[in-house]
Amino acid sequence: EILNGVIYITEGFQDTEHSLYEELNKEFKDDLEDWNAYIDAKALSIIFKEPDVLFEKGEYNIKTRFKSILNDFFPRYINVLNSEQFRSHILSIRIEGHTSSEWLQGTSIRKSYLNNMSLSQLRASQVLQYVLATNLNGSYKWIRNRLVAVGYSSSKLKYAKSGIEDKKFSRRVEFKVVTNAQEQLYELVSLVSKENEL
Repeated sequence: EILNGVIYITEGFQDTEHSLYEELNKEFKDDLEDWNAYIDAKALSIIFKEPDVLFEKGEYNIKTRFKSILNDFFPRYINVLNSEQFRSHILSIRIEGHTSSEWLQGTSIRKSYLNNMSLSQLRASQVLQYVLATNLNGSYKWIRNRLVAVGYSSSKLKYAKSGIEDKKFSRRVEFKVVTNAQEQLYELVSLVSKENEL
């Protein structure tokens, strides 16, 4: 009986995440190609994958074209997340900065990784600062309490089918939704464990 309850609740979380993906896709499907972006349904992540639009190579100041995209994208993104249907399920909104593995020629792998860590963190932070200053329709506090900037350096590289690193695609910015599904499931499992002890 308890197991059936866990399965039912797990399916409920999957339904919520699938519904969120559907809403994001409906909102942005006509813009994604123009922005050179796509939605990863499994990760609930919107990925901007055109490094030439985002930042100058090795720099963290946001380019004009990406600012224009963010001005359009972010308020609409928040309208979906902060809607009655989803707001209670959103634990955090992560702005992720990702880099390729390369740095200046002659730099050690370790030093390249650390330099790229600093760069990816600065880029994510710049995007966070920028989007918090866009028109948020009264949602500022709700967003501020959930928005985080994370730099991943080259720890989550993208690869071509050949198995070789796709350095261009590795340089990207992702907006990832983290729902409270896992947290609630953990609480449920804890509750079940306590009941079994009684």
